[in-house]
Amino acid sequence: MIPEIKAQFTEDILNEAIQRYDIEPGDVRSLGGFESFVYEYAKNGKSYVLKITHTIRRTVDYIMGELEWLNHLADQGITVARAIPSAKGQWIEEIPKDQGSFLVISYEKARGNAISTEVWNESLFEAWGELIGNIHRATKKYEVSSAKYKRQAWEVEEQLRAETYLMPNDVMIDILKERVNRLRLIPQTRDTYGLVHADLHQKNFYLDGQNMHVFDFDDCHYTYFINDIGITLYYALWYPAKKYENKEEYYRTFFHCFMRGYLKQNTVTVEEVSYLHDFMKIRHTLLYIILHQTSDITTLNPEQLKIRAQHQSEIVTEEPLLPIDFVYEFTQIHN
Repeated sequence: MIPEIKAQFTEDILNEAIQRYDIEPGDVRSLGGFESFVYEYAKNGKSYVLKITHTIRRTVDYIMGELEWLNHLADQGITVARAIPSAKGQWIEEIPKDQGSFLVISYEKARGNAISTEVWNESLFEAWGELIGNIHRATKKYEVSSAKYKRQAWEVEEQLRAETYLMPNDVMIDILKERVNRLRLIPQTRDTYGLVHADLHQKNFYLDGQNMHVFDFDDCHYTYFINDIGITLYYALWYPAKKYENKEEYYRTFFHCFMRGYLKQNTVTVEEVSYLHDFMKIRHTLLYIILHQTSDITTLNPEQLKIRAQHQSEIVTEEPLLPIDFVYEFTQIHN
């Protein structure tokens, strides 16, 4: 949580938010939240989610870009957690505070259960790939209704502004700038670039039988489809739901299953796949910067400092994060 947002949040803000959505105070329970305050509540026998963010992070128009795209995906038959208007019919409620405003949005609560070790298998991996392929196919048909609602491009993501959060002498600043500048030169076409979820890891969808219900579109932005794939691979391979003795075999198995599912819904080329390691390294860097944005580095204990140093060493090298040849494995899927 950004310290400036956390410092301004009070019980009065929460009470005002639940009043605007006509929620009984006793029906609200906290779900925590990393960049926003997130709550679950019940109303008329159904479950919903209340999210409270701040203008330090998002503007009203920027959030409207998320909600409009959500509706488009739902209209295309993709199971997403739709937004719910407030008691006065507003998609976003604004609560002024000393330094800006808190912004409140409500969504349907996604059906199903969180991903567990029991369902972490090849069937899930393939369905996951098919889901993202379906989203990419659907977003090719999307046109934002107003320029003011257009979400940002990936390379201007706040957390990629390394010089804002890192020490001036941190080698990461120049390394990140060079990598971003190189990747932004990849040609953009309707078949390779569009509005995507950009954070579809295993904690941002539930499994309801055979159906996957997606939520938390807060980070959606314009980027290459292969970057969106890379983000998912980063979390699934770097932080799997269960341990594997043979990690390299797991990497190959996941990738094969995921891409088989993806190719059922959308196309991707070998050239695009060749950028996967680069985009995974960008995501690894982004998490390094978020650590500096949300924490006081001077208070880290020796073990935390060791982890931070390891994280940095993994980023500065040109070696891939993981020992898998994505291009080779991709060609094997077609053989």
